[in-house]
Amino acid sequence: MSKIKVFLVDDDSQWLRTMQIFLGNFPDLTVVGTATTRKEAVRKALSLAIDVILMDINLTETRYDGIFAAAEICQFKPVKILMITSFDDEDIILNAFAAGAVNFIPKTQYQVIPEATRATYHNRSPIEIVLRDYSRLKEAEQIQSLTRSEREILALAERGLSRTQISRTLHKSEQTVKNQIGSILKKLDVKRLKEAIIKVKTKGIIRPNNSIKKD
Repeated sequence: MSKIKVFLVDDDSQWLRTMQIFLGNFPDLTVVGTATTRKEAVRKALSLAIDVILMDINLTETRYDGIFAAAEICQFKPVKILMITSFDDEDIILNAFAAGAVNFIPKTQYQVIPEATRATYHNRSPIEIVLRDYSRLKEAEQIQSLTRSEREILALAERGLSRTQISRTLHKSEQTVKNQIGSILKKLDVKRLKEAIIKVKTKGIIRPNNSIKKD
């Protein structure tokens, strides 16, 4: 019997150990790896053979770290992500779906994780279509509001350029670039430019070769 290969991501190492033991009781599931940080999760997820990722939304650095990790992973690898969350915030859950998650369950309901994992793997998540479509509409609305110059700034920032370097490249003052970055953050409802980059990359505005999608 082919086993579903599961990858666990949570900043609580004790929870990871407990979940490894728990899932080990099910013959159709096998844990192929674990991670406790966003960086470790992305690095391992891209190198391991994985069917389903169980991802805690709230990792070490920020409240949304699990969502950003999901977005980065889904950009490069077609893998199914089941979000494990301690929150009941609708926006957080919808953002998780926008990032690429296909299912979610409350962390307190650990006993249903095996069946939720199977449902995720076999595309049997009933809530997936409704939430993802709603999320897609919300994301599209935000991204369409970006001007071409704002997308240019995002593309340059994605390449690692500083605000000063961006202003020189675009022949704009640093204050103008600062103002445009502020506008980007407001439109995409994020607090940092890096978060905006991830959010937009998942929607194809910034291409892997850093070209700009035309309006």
